[in-house]
Amino acid sequence: MTYSSGVADGLDTATEGLAQLPADRLRLGHICAQGFGIVFALSAALNLLVPELARIASFGPALAGMAAVITGFALLPGRHSVLTAIVTYCAGLGALATFLLPGSGADNASTVATVTALASWAIPSLLVAFGHRRSLPVIAVASLIPVLVLGVVVSAPFGREVFVAIAIVGGWLAMSFAGLWLARSSRRAEAGLDRLRQGYAAERRSTETEAELRYGARVLHDTVLATLTVVAHSGVGVLPSSLRAQAAADALMLAQLRTGGIIGGRPSHATGNAEVTANRELHSTIDAWSFAHDFDIAWHGDDHVDAAPAELDALVRAVWASLENVRLHSGECRAEVTISQDARLVRAVVTDTGVGFDRDLIPRGRLGVAESIEARIASVGGSARVFSSPGHGTTVLLEVPR
Repeated sequence: MTYSSGVADGLDTATEGLAQLPADRLRLGHICAQGFGIVFALSAALNLLVPELARIASFGPALAGMAAVITGFALLPGRHSVLTAIVTYCAGLGALATFLLPGSGADNASTVATVTALASWAIPSLLVAFGHRRSLPVIAVASLIPVLVLGVVVSAPFGREVFVAIAIVGGWLAMSFAGLWLARSSRRAEAGLDRLRQGYAAERRSTETEAELRYGARVLHDTVLATLTVVAHSGVGVLPSSLRAQAAADALMLAQLRTGGIIGGRPSHATGNAEVTANRELHSTIDAWSFAHDFDIAWHGDDHVDAAPAELDALVRAVWASLENVRLHSGECRAEVTISQDARLVRAVVTDTGVGFDRDLIPRGRLGVAESIEARIASVGGSARVFSSPGHGTTVLLEVPR
């Protein structure tokens, strides 16, 4: 849609973003698991290092295992997340197993606290990344058993195996529910955004329909109604060949409007004997019309206009509509058109010395100024201002972006 391109582009961008939701949901779970895992594994390592700094050498294998766990969590959101999760889980099991090695230094409450933190919080953080899977309960139970066994065996010499077992089971349940909650929240967000996407689509259809109606009204006013006005005045001042050509062009335009060809394909429209195309010099597209109607146009300013096709097309049509208003309503057969441009805007000023008018006295059903000029320029992001008063002529200032 040409006349609702800004809205349509915004809706297209939004729907493209919504299409990425499933992948974003998976990535969100991996990122949350990454954050939990790194924090808990680092806490377990510090819990071992700070009280036992003097015996750090004896905890070398355990610290290496926890470093591997932290590295695994750091790489979890990558392309091979499942493989990374498996390797990280195995690194966690290895870190727990090192406390069973001779000379590992696992002989006090600090090691029990480290084992508890690693087994009940750090390793089960991996479950958050798989909350979207229906097999999460199976994964949780299967991966819990080896961790629970190692945790109980390591803490048994200190008589804390029951406490450690409860902590491990509780931690795995908590992380499982965290993964399920995150997945469910993501699905609810997706459902809400899907409704928003449907609303966007409905808004787009409504905008396009309204634009089609407004565009059709402009086209009818600028062409068919103008031809009928000439016919109503018995074609005075218009060559018969010009009138026939204009009527034929109007008939073709009506057929295109009925089949949607005008809006969808944006063909050029015949206005009098002039073919309005956005890539020609602005004044050359109107000269044929002025010749057919014996209307004198004094051109001033730039001969060539540099603007995008849609903006230039709207400017040409608004200038033509302004000149048609001069011809029909001002009592004059002459007008001046001044064209200028700068780095941002292309301007056209249409001036006549006719009878002028009072804007407040124009009937609400008249479309000439409101639709053919102001709404047409506004549809491409420009501005149109009309200055007129009875007995003092009319000036129309049009501006469109380049």
